[in-house]
Amino acid sequence: MKTVIRNTLLNNRPQDIVIEGTKIRDVGKNLAETFSDARILDGQGTAALPSMVNAHTHSPMVLLRGFGDDLPLHEWLSSRMWPLERQFTDEDFYWGNRLAIVEMIYGGTGFFNEMYVHPRIALRALEDFPLKGMIHYPIIDGMDPEVGKTMWDDCARFFAEASPPRGVDLGVALHSIYSDSRESIEWVRDFAKEAGLKIHIHLSETQKEVEDCIRDHEGRSPVEYLRDIGLLSDRVLAAHTIHLSDTDIDILAEFGVTVIHNPVSNMKLGSGIFPYRRLKNKNIRILLGTDGAASNNNLDMLEEMKIAALLQKIAARDAASMPAEEILSIASTAGAEYFSTGGGAIEVGKEADIMLLDISSPQLTPLWNLSSSLVYSANSGNVKALISAGRILMENGVVPGYEEVRGKAVECQRRLFEICKD
Repeated sequence: MKTVIRNTLLNNRPQDIVIEGTKIRDVGKNLAETFSDARILDGQGTAALPSMVNAHTHSPMVLLRGFGDDLPLHEWLSSRMWPLERQFTDEDFYWGNRLAIVEMIYGGTGFFNEMYVHPRIALRALEDFPLKGMIHYPIIDGMDPEVGKTMWDDCARFFAEASPPRGVDLGVALHSIYSDSRESIEWVRDFAKEAGLKIHIHLSETQKEVEDCIRDHEGRSPVEYLRDIGLLSDRVLAAHTIHLSDTDIDILAEFGVTVIHNPVSNMKLGSGIFPYRRLKNKNIRILLGTDGAASNNNLDMLEEMKIAALLQKIAARDAASMPAEEILSIASTAGAEYFSTGGGAIEVGKEADIMLLDISSPQLTPLWNLSSSLVYSANSGNVKALISAGRILMENGVVPGYEEVRGKAVECQRRLFEICKD
């Protein structure tokens, strides 16, 4: 099956993009005329760009969007999120995943890195509604190793039995040093090393997390604590990483840890400002994520890019800090390279992971510089089409099946609302 995107703006000039199977076969002028058997996707008035990579999110938390707002992280988790999450049914997890996938498609996201409970249901949602991603089995033992042991056994079964759809990889996650016992951290360390898996963890997100760790672990920061346990490696993805000493940053650089910036969530929860320049100066890989929709409150990577860039400019008092080209690379190409999606660039031989941006919209008119307009002017409503590994998941701003997904998600929210009233 061939698809030709006809007359879209690519590299500042109108071109056709020929997709065959999952890959880009050719790029050039007037190619549509030579592929009479191809499906034609009209790119007039659009620009073609690599799709976004959301490097940290909790998909089913879309059902908690707007619940428990304006609270600090630890109170927000303990008094709002965790109690209601315990009331989730399998239906809630499934339709929460489906709604998040649809929202990411609308916003031009072609890959997401997921940390949430019930990964089997996440895989089922991706089989029914495809998108590329990495699904992590989460270990959250509440600091109780006996609870952890049950999770370890189920985690091993999950990896023995799971058969993820094409474009979906698996990893293992620890929630944090304050919700996972040392025994669980050590088990994940050994299990992931033996299986060659990535490890995803929240790290140094708040000042309280750091202060509690220093108090409870002989003066060590969370980064130092994980180093001494032996968890850190170039397979570790650390989300947030806000409260870092110079020593912490040196350790992250030494072990090749990848860090994930979540500016909107960090700002909304009052957690702090990501130390972008200090991390960049040590050549630490930086990716971008939305976090969950309960702390963002959306999964819009275009908005996330803008806020990330603006936040760093004000933090450094330097308008040149985190320029548009750089945050765009962080949000797309860098993520695609790290997660080995096969995409990340619109070139012959690459996977066809492409979003088409409506450059005829008011926000993008006039178009002096595409990268700047994408970062500072665009929003998810400007995404006209999304293609993932050659599959057209959205065309002309329409995602097939959205109304059913929305209806089911609203049913789940109503049930949860009744629980809250009680």
